[in-house]
Amino acid sequence: MFSRPRNYMLLTLIFAFAFVYRVILMLLERFPPGADIGLHNSIIASITQGGNTNFLWNNYHMGGGSSVTFPGYHIFTSYVILLTGLPDYVSHALVVSLFSALIVVAAYLIMRKVWNPSAALIVAFLVAVSRFDIEMLMWGGYPNVITLLLIPLAFLLFLEREKLGLAPFVISASLVCGGLLLTHSLSSVLFIAIVLTTVFLGVVFAKRTSERRLGLLIWILPLVLGAVSIAPFLIQVAPAYLGSDVGTFTGGVVDIRSALLSTKLLPLEIVVPLFIFVFLYFAFSKYYNGKALTVPMLLLVLWWLIPTIMTQGYLVGLYTDFQRFLYFVILPVIMLVGLGFYHSARFFAQASDWLVARLKETPFVRMGKSKALNRLMPHMEHKNFLLIFILILVLFTFLFVSMFAPPNQGIAIQSFYQLMNPPKYEALQWAQQNTPPNALFLTDAQYGWWFGGFAKRPTISAVEPQYLTNEREFEPAKVARYMLDTDYLVDNGLIQVREDGGYIARHNPEFLIKLTDEYFPYPFFNFDNSKTLISFRAGDPELPLKMDLAQVPVSDMHIKNENGSVSIYVTHQNLYFTFTQKTVISQGVRFANMTQMLTTDNPTVTFDGIAFTIPTKGTYAQIGNGSIVGEFDNYIYLGGPPVFVAGQIIFTEGQPFLTDLTGYLVMDYNLAAKSNATVAFSLGVYQYEPSEELKRTPLTDVTWNELYEKLLSDHAGNYTRQEDPDLPIDVFDYRQALSEQKVSYIALRDPEQIPRLAKDPNFILVFINDEVSIFRVRK
Repeated sequence: MFSRPRNYMLLTLIFAFAFVYRVILMLLERFPPGADIGLHNSIIASITQGGNTNFLWNNYHMGGGSSVTFPGYHIFTSYVILLTGLPDYVSHALVVSLFSALIVVAAYLIMRKVWNPSAALIVAFLVAVSRFDIEMLMWGGYPNVITLLLIPLAFLLFLEREKLGLAPFVISASLVCGGLLLTHSLSSVLFIAIVLTTVFLGVVFAKRTSERRLGLLIWILPLVLGAVSIAPFLIQVAPAYLGSDVGTFTGGVVDIRSALLSTKLLPLEIVVPLFIFVFLYFAFSKYYNGKALTVPMLLLVLWWLIPTIMTQGYLVGLYTDFQRFLYFVILPVIMLVGLGFYHSARFFAQASDWLVARLKETPFVRMGKSKALNRLMPHMEHKNFLLIFILILVLFTFLFVSMFAPPNQGIAIQSFYQLMNPPKYEALQWAQQNTPPNALFLTDAQYGWWFGGFAKRPTISAVEPQYLTNEREFEPAKVARYMLDTDYLVDNGLIQVREDGGYIARHNPEFLIKLTDEYFPYPFFNFDNSKTLISFRAGDPELPLKMDLAQVPVSDMHIKNENGSVSIYVTHQNLYFTFTQKTVISQGVRFANMTQMLTTDNPTVTFDGIAFTIPTKGTYAQIGNGSIVGEFDNYIYLGGPPVFVAGQIIFTEGQPFLTDLTGYLVMDYNLAAKSNATVAFSLGVYQYEPSEELKRTPLTDVTWNELYEKLLSDHAGNYTRQEDPDLPIDVFDYRQALSEQKVSYIALRDPEQIPRLAKDPNFILVFINDEVSIFRVRK
C-alpha cells in the first residue's frame, strides 16, 4: 500500500504514539497506578542496598523473606534509577512504557516477515491501543511486559535465522533468550514449550514444510546458551520452585488452589472460540504460500494454542492465575484480526473497483456531464479504496471494540487501577522517616505492596490467596486479611463466625458458610451491637429506659479454646448492668451456640426485655401454622434462591417474639422485670439443593414450605450432632496473631475500621491524614 520509507515513517509515528500514550496514562495522576509497582520497587531496594545480593530474598515484601520473582526487569530498572536520578516510580513508568511500545515494532516486523507490510501496519496500530497491553501496565505486571516484547523478538530472530547467518543468530538469540529466562518464570515456561513443540513438529513434518531439520534443531541452541548465561541464578531458583514452593503450583496449598478455582477460571465462551479460530492461520497460509503447513504457521498456531491450553491447567493438577495466559495469546490474536482487516478491506476495495468500472461505462460519465465526478474519478482507484476501508475498519474497532482502548477507555482503566495519591504517599514517607528500619507494618493488599517498596519497611499485606505465588506468604497474608476485618474468627469447616469485639458495632458476631466450589464464605446472619436494644428500669419503675449495646463500654473480650470447642467472650458494662455474650463453636458441629447474659449489682435495676434486629441474606418462609408475626415453637427458617442457603435458629433458653422485616429478623425477648436474665439459642447455616422444578417456583409456593419444613425438622432434632469430627478448627485471635507475626504498626485505609483500633487499648494512633491512619501496636 505504501513504499518502504513511508511504511517506516508510519511505524515510527505509531511507535511514538504508543509510547507517549502509555507514559501519559502511567503518570496522569503523578503516581503510576496499580499495586505491583510496590513489589517491584521492594526487589530493587533489596538488590541495591549494598553488600552481597541475594536475588531470592526480598527484605520488605510480605514481611521480608524468600522471593521467587525473577530479577531481570529489576536489575535493568535499578541501573536506570541510579544513572538518571529520577524518582523510582517515574523510572518504572518510563522503562515499562518504552518496552510496551516496542511490542508495536516487534509485531510489525513479524507480520512483515510472515505476511505483508500493509497488514503489518494495521497490526502495529492495533497493538498500540491493545487494551490488554495497557491494562497490564496499569495493574503493574512490569516483568511480564518485558517478556511480551522479548518473546516475539526471539521468534523474529528464529524466523530470520538464514538471513542473519549462524554466528549473529546464535549470539543475538541467546542474549534475548537469556534476558527472557531471567525476567519472568511463567513467560519462560511458555516460551520454551512453544519453541520445543515447534521444533518437534517441524522435524516430524519437515517434508511437508520444506524445512531442513538441522535448521530447526539450531533453534534449541540459543535456549541452551541463554540458560547457561544465567546459570548461577537458575541453579539458585530451581530448588525453590521444585521444593518448598512446588505445592503452590500443584495444589498442595489448599486455600490457594480453592481461591484460584473460585476466581480465576476462564468462561467457556472465551476459551472455546480461542480453540476454534486459531486454525484460520492455516487458511491464510494456504492462500499466501500455496500450502497450509509451514514453520511460521506452526509457530503462530502454537504461540496461540499453548497458552490457551494452559488456561485449563487445573484439569491436570497445575494451578496458577489462569487468566494471565490470555496476555500471551493476545498478540497472535491481534495479528489474525489485522490480517482479517486487510483482506476484508481488499475485498471491499475490489468490489469498489468493479463498481467504478461499471460507472465509467455509463453514458453520463463518458459524456462528462458531471465536472465534480470527472475530478473525483482519477482518485477512485484500488489503492485509495483499500486505504479508506482499512481506516474505517481500524477506527471502528479502535472506538467500539472492548479489546482495544481509545483514550477515554484508557483513562477509565487507569482510574480503576489508580491507588496512590499524595496523602497516601505522605504516610509512606512518614513511616520511612519516623519508624525503625526493621519495624513490621500490616496493611491492606494493594497499599501494602506500595508500603514495602517505597517506605522500605517489612510489610505484610492482606493479599487474597489467588494472588500468592510463594507458600511462606500465605500465613502472614491470612493474618493481615483477618486483622483488617475483625478481632476474632473461628471456622470449623462447616460454619464460620467473625466477631468484631465490642469496640465497633458491626459484626457482633457474623455467621457465614463456605459454599460448594466457592472459596470465600457467604455471610448469612449478622448481629450488630447498634441493633441490639436493652430495655430496663432504674430507680423509677414507671420510667422505662432503653439503650443499644453500642452505647455500653467494653470491659473485657477474649477467646478460649477448650475440649474441642472455641468460645468467644465479649463483656459490656456500665453503671446499670453487665452484658456478657458467649459464642461457642464446636469441632464438626454445624450449629454455633450463643448465650446472652444480663446481670446487675444495682438493686433498683430490672430488665424489661432485649431485642435483636439481625440483618440477614435470607427470605422468610412460612412453616406449618406459623405466621409472619407471632410466636414459634423452637425454630425458624430464613433462606432461598438463588444461592439456596438455609439459616436456622433454634431457641434453647427463652422464646422470643419474632418479626420478619425486609432484610432483617427481629427477635424480641420479654424479660419480665427480672434482675438477672439469660437467653440462648443455636444458629446454623447450610446449603440445600431443591429440584429443578422448585427452582422455577415462587418462594411462597406451598411446595417450598413442605421442603423447608422437612429441612428444618431434620436439623432441629440434630443441631448438636457432630457431623465431621475430623475437620480442624481454624482460630484467629487478633492479639495472639499480632504477637506471633511481630507486627509493630498497622496502616489503615478503611475509615470504618478506625474506631475498632482507636478504642482498643492495645493500639496507639501515631499518624493520621485524610486517607491513612497508622497505629502502633502496644507490646
